[in-house]
Amino acid sequence: MKNIFNGKRLLSGITPSGDGSLHIGNYLGAVRQFIELAKTNETYLMVADLHALTTIQDKKQLSHNIETLVLNELSLLIGELGGLGKLGRLGGMENVTFFRQSDVAEHTELQSILNNVTPLGLIKRAHAYKDKLEKNILEEDINLGLFNYPVLMAADILLYKPDFVPVGKDQKQHVEITRDIAERFNKIYKKNVFKLPEPYIPEEVAAILGTDGKRKMSKSLGNVISIFEDEEIIKKQVMSTYTDPMRIHATDPGHIEGNMVFTYLDFFGQETKNNELKEAYKKGQVADIEVKNYLYETLLKFFAPARNSYQELVKNPSMVQKILRDGAEKARVVATQTMIQVRDAIGLINSYSVAINFQTEGNISIDDFARVEIQVGRVIEAKNKEGSEKLIRLVVDFGRKNKGDQGDQGDGGDKGEEKEIRIIFTGVRGFGYTPEDFLNKQFFFITNLAPRKMMDEESQGMILAVDSEKDKKPLFVSAEGMPVGAKIR
Repeated sequence: MKNIFNGKRLLSGITPSGDGSLHIGNYLGAVRQFIELAKTNETYLMVADLHALTTIQDKKQLSHNIETLVLNELSLLIGELGGLGKLGRLGGMENVTFFRQSDVAEHTELQSILNNVTPLGLIKRAHAYKDKLEKNILEEDINLGLFNYPVLMAADILLYKPDFVPVGKDQKQHVEITRDIAERFNKIYKKNVFKLPEPYIPEEVAAILGTDGKRKMSKSLGNVISIFEDEEIIKKQVMSTYTDPMRIHATDPGHIEGNMVFTYLDFFGQETKNNELKEAYKKGQVADIEVKNYLYETLLKFFAPARNSYQELVKNPSMVQKILRDGAEKARVVATQTMIQVRDAIGLINSYSVAINFQTEGNISIDDFARVEIQVGRVIEAKNKEGSEKLIRLVVDFGRKNKGDQGDQGDGGDKGEEKEIRIIFTGVRGFGYTPEDFLNKQFFFITNLAPRKMMDEESQGMILAVDSEKDKKPLFVSAEGMPVGAKIR
């Protein structure tokens, strides 16, 4: 697949429907494209758990689906973009913000606001609603969540102001509806709050037929090849795959067209080996079982990194929680900024607003200030950031923390604790500061800020400074002699 974007912002979401598990059809139809785009673009990937409520009203089922999808999706991302690195961070996933929709309350807040600028007729033309009516389901039996699905999807997209939304052809209408809602909002309130996103539909992506060779691959139809099931189950699924029904004996010439084994091998197999097997198959020189065994071995090899990541994540639920927590924090930063603009545009922000708007002057409560976490950190590495005239990259030691927080295992220390190391940038080279001014010294750092992208890395906090009288040059307050990791109360 060609990656036609570079440096854009994209958003994608996947709903934990069915049983939440992913199969090779999901991978070929959506996940593969997202992973490729994530290599060079800022990408937001959302587990759209609120959307699942339209069809799943069983607590245990919904919980199972969400957990299964989170593990499946994360394992595929980690398996292809890079393994689990030190500090519980995900190698190669610097561009990916992975989060759950329900962890960012701004989604439903924006949906409520957009409800009031969305024409009823626009939603009545949506596929989800029309499909139910065409199946002779009474309008009284269609829940409002399903009817209102396009507005929530519009909120999902518009919160993050993406340039493109990767979707299948069947989802293109939802992006078009999103654009219509955004245009209407901007026009009504005479302010360009929302960017109009473009749908991105890769030409080479087609609906992947299932192992029966007749219908789209679907768990409910039982025609899938799984990715994370036991090897015995995957082998059984592969062995049931449709080939050439007219071929009675292995020595009979076989057909390649419509033969699902070769269709899948075109995606996952080695090209030279595939071509050899195709020629042998057409001449009756290779049996179905041999070709299917090759497909089985190929799939296990292809998805081995993802399957290994899956096993590691299952054994480390706190790591999954940390990934989701970090993703939600990053997503919430962007969503909050958008909602400040939305509230201001429609008149909800005024002189009697209780909500704190940190972009305006005014007082904050003692509770708000108490949520700021300031710790003593020791700089163990400092260097100028290549490609920047301002940034100095600091590697900061914050001592030891509970193992459940997923830190890098340090040498020595109390059993059950780990060392916390963070990368923190400071843009002060323009004031004459050099890495030597920070190396092997202790300072105060804010450590509960959402990570912020600095070129190709994330800054995981901020060093505290005060203004000097001369040119407002920042001065860094020494924390020498204080315990590393100590918090200001």
